[in-house]
Amino acid sequence: MMLLRTLVLEHSGHDSPVNGALLCCFAVPQIASNFLVYSLDEEVEPGSSRVYLAALRKKAERYFLGGIESKESLQLAMSVLKQIITLATASGAKDGNASETQVPYHFIDLRGSKLPTARPEDHHSLMIKKALVMKVITLGTSVIGLPAIESTELIVPSIRFSSKMVSPPGTASHAEDLPPESQEEPPVVVPAIRAVESLPLPTPTAPVQQVQERPPVVADQSTLVEVDTTLTNLARVAHELTQQKRAVLQQQEELEEQRSQLLQEKATLERAHQQVSAQEVTLQQRTEALDSREANLVRDTQLQEAEQRRLEDWARQLEDESFRLQAHDRASQQQAEQLANGLGQLSGFRGDLKALLYRLDGTLFPVGKVEQEPGNVPRAD
Repeated sequence: MMLLRTLVLEHSGHDSPVNGALLCCFAVPQIASNFLVYSLDEEVEPGSSRVYLAALRKKAERYFLGGIESKESLQLAMSVLKQIITLATASGAKDGNASETQVPYHFIDLRGSKLPTARPEDHHSLMIKKALVMKVITLGTSVIGLPAIESTELIVPSIRFSSKMVSPPGTASHAEDLPPESQEEPPVVVPAIRAVESLPLPTPTAPVQQVQERPPVVADQSTLVEVDTTLTNLARVAHELTQQKRAVLQQQEELEEQRSQLLQEKATLERAHQQVSAQEVTLQQRTEALDSREANLVRDTQLQEAEQRRLEDWARQLEDESFRLQAHDRASQQQAEQLANGLGQLSGFRGDLKALLYRLDGTLFPVGKVEQEPGNVPRAD
């Protein structure tokens, strides 16, 4: 899909065909259908733009635009478009083919393809924010598109009149101005299992002569208006793209600054982490040293307690020995006293015995007789 791809639209209320800007084109395999989203740059409400959703059918390398027939298909297409808008708003750079969405879809590559003329009145319209239009276009050009899903139905173009035939007012006078691919008629889809019914021809409302009598200036004016409109759209889109580019560059600069700040913060965190690691190692060493000192203190305490118990045992032994010696000393004193008493008594007995012996000697040996015998002198002890 190419940027600023346009398609020719026969818009009611306009004397000449208008160009619509292609926003995106996607396929929904669930229902085997393709859808195309475009805009006519209609600002119905302030800040909002009208976009159109059409069914795109492919048959034998040709494309046909028409309305979405079933309500189910419209709901699925609206759901996918909502997913695309959400994706464009969120990032604008993700691959829509790999997007994890509720309804599977893929973008379609329309490069080199010719799109037929279409009528916006045949397509479903909705309102989105004007700022989202360029985001959807940018998203569509940034992803890889896949081929469209081939239609299995028989597609028969509806019969309409060219500039050389009678046409309804407002369209016949400008049919000659359209490019060859723009003159393809909107399709009428007929299921393959049915026969093709004949389509009624519209009733002519103006003679051919009226068309032929129009001067060729009208075609030139139409072409100039178309070119002017295209250039205006291109200039507007180029201005928006320039602003978006500036915004992207500013965002890139901000991201670079944030990245630089994050790198600095990361380096600071790494240094802080290294410091914390060094402190943890130091604390671990101190903890191990304290544990070792505590173990040594426990051993010293145990040795001191053992030594104290030994000293207490020795003190008890000395106390017991002291008590024994005191008892022995008392016994010795008692024995000494008893011995002294015994000696005193013995001395008394000895004196008494000497007196007794003296009396006995006096009795046995009278004094005179004793004196006559000089050899018998009483003993003094």
